[in-house]
Amino acid sequence: MGEKEIIALLRHKRHDWMNQIQLIQGYASLGKQERLMDQIGQIKEEAEQERRLLNSRAPHFTLWMLSFNHDVDQFRLRYELKEEIDLSRHDLDLLANGRRLFELMEDHKTDGELYEGTVTLYKGDQPTVIGMSWEWEGTFRNGNELKKKLDEEGYISTIFEDQELSVEMTIE
Repeated sequence: MGEKEIIALLRHKRHDWMNQIQLIQGYASLGKQERLMDQIGQIKEEAEQERRLLNSRAPHFTLWMLSFNHDVDQFRLRYELKEEIDLSRHDLDLLANGRRLFELMEDHKTDGELYEGTVTLYKGDQPTVIGMSWEWEGTFRNGNELKKKLDEEGYISTIFEDQELSVEMTIE
């Protein structure tokens, strides 16, 4: 990633923070204490998740995750790390698997649809194993075909009525 892309990413992050600050100001000026506290809690949780991702020692995967929503029009992705995880050993595998999953999904997207997803990373049952759980909402074309392709590539996938996609994977 070059300097221009980094500056664009920083602009995008700044824009997101300004939007969140405006929401806080709006709730405060309207006296909506409960909504204000909910928004602050959400911002704190997002900042905690971002801190965990930045500290995961996986620079390629982290940069891809942080720039995903800025780079991709029809998809919005949130991430969650269940705990502090050292992903350095798996950095390029995480990136390759994430990109491949996205490529397969993109082949089955519906024009004009906004897909919202969450990826959860967690420690596997062995010290060297990382688990990833992807949850997507949106209408997929030919959902059974998408599931078949995902399964053929070693992902464990479930699709519900072509509108919800769940994908599990482990990286050793």
